[in-house]
Amino acid sequence: MSEQWLRKLRLTVQIDEGQPQALDLSDFHIYFHINQATTETPKAAEIYIYNISANTMNLLCGPDNQKVNNQVVLEVAYGSDPFETIFKGNVFHFRRGRDNPTDTWLCILAQSGGLVKKYAVVNKSLPAGTTINDVGQALISELGVYGIEMGNVPDMSNQRYPRGRVMFGSLDFKIKGLFEENNLEFDYSDDVFDAYPINQFSTFPLQIITAKTGMIGMPQLTSEGLRVTTLINPKFKKGGRVQVDMTNLQTEGYDINYGGQGVDQPYKNPKLATNAAGIFVIQSIEMVGDNRGTEWYSQLVCTGLNATVPKSGISITAVE
Repeated sequence: MSEQWLRKLRLTVQIDEGQPQALDLSDFHIYFHINQATTETPKAAEIYIYNISANTMNLLCGPDNQKVNNQVVLEVAYGSDPFETIFKGNVFHFRRGRDNPTDTWLCILAQSGGLVKKYAVVNKSLPAGTTINDVGQALISELGVYGIEMGNVPDMSNQRYPRGRVMFGSLDFKIKGLFEENNLEFDYSDDVFDAYPINQFSTFPLQIITAKTGMIGMPQLTSEGLRVTTLINPKFKKGGRVQVDMTNLQTEGYDINYGGQGVDQPYKNPKLATNAAGIFVIQSIEMVGDNRGTEWYSQLVCTGLNATVPKSGISITAVE
C-alpha cells in the first residue's frame, strides 16, 4: 500500500444465513466504526448504510429485524490496489433510524467469532498418549464448523497425557483454558483464528508508521500504552508489530497527587516504555471510516516490545 489516496470501500452482506446470495452495498453512503479491544472482547463493527429502500432493508434484516447471523464483509483499498478485509463477522442485531427528515439509515451490529462464543459446543474424546499440541489442533479443527479459518498458531508442547482426554462443553471455554495454560493469547478477528505467546507478538509482517505511510498527528505515550493514529491500513492486526517514527513522540505529565507520585512514571517514561528501534506490539485497533466524508483512520494502542507493560487501560482490561 504505497500511496494512500483514492480510497475505496466494499460492503457485502449475506441475505440469509447459510445461503450464497449476498448484496453489494458499496455504492451507498456508508459509515463504520470497528473496535477490537482484547482477546476477551470480540472484534465488533457498527456499520451505517444510508438511504436504502424499505424493501432492501426488509430483505436484509426481515420486516421485524429478526434476521441474525448473516455474514458481513467490509473491505477497503486505495487506488488500483486490491481490496483487503478490515472486518468479517456475523450480524447479531439490526437498527433502523434517520438523521433528519430526508436521510434514513440501517445500522448493522456485527462481531467476529460471535457464533463460536454463542453456539459452539465440543464433544470429543482423545486416547491416552495424546500430546498437548494434538489437543489444541483437535479443538481448533472444530472451529471450521462455525466459519472460522485457521490462521497463525504456534506449536504447543509435545508432552503426552498419561490418560485419555474427554472434551465436552463450550468450545470457546475449552480453547481459552488450554491456550492460557500454555501462555498463548488468541482471537477470532475477521473470523480467522490466530494465536501468539503472551507478551510477545504474532508472525504478521512488521508495519512501518511514519508521516509518509499515513501517520496522523503525533504518537502519544500514556500509562495505558502508545496511542498512534494513521490512515486506515488493513494490514494492522492485533498482536502484530509496528515500527513507529518516534521523532515527535509526545508524553503525558506525571501524576503529582499525593499517593500517586512516582506510580505512573515507568509507564510514561520513554526510556522504559519504548525501545530504541521504536518497535511496538498492537494491543487494540479502532477503525472509523466514511466513504462520503472525511473520517478515515485507524487508532492503535500499542505496547513497547521488551518494555514496561502498561498497568491499566484497554490493552489490559478492554475498558477505556
